[in-house]
Amino acid sequence: MNKVVKPDFKKPETIKVKADIDSVSCDGGGGALGHPVVYYTFEGQDSVECMYCDRVFIKTASKK
Repeated sequence: MNKVVKPDFKKPETIKVKADIDSVSCDGGGGALGHPVVYYTFEGQDSVECMYCDRVFIKTASKK
């Protein structure tokens, strides 16, 4: 009988940013394991996802 091997998929990293931030950049962690630097704007959204590494950038509520 063949043994079924389940791939070890890691959950994409979630990065919290301040609510007043309008844009973020992502390089996939830098170094040889990274990807080209890309820039994203929130454009009215609460989160954006990197098209290369699936990192999610989430705006956090500001504490007043």
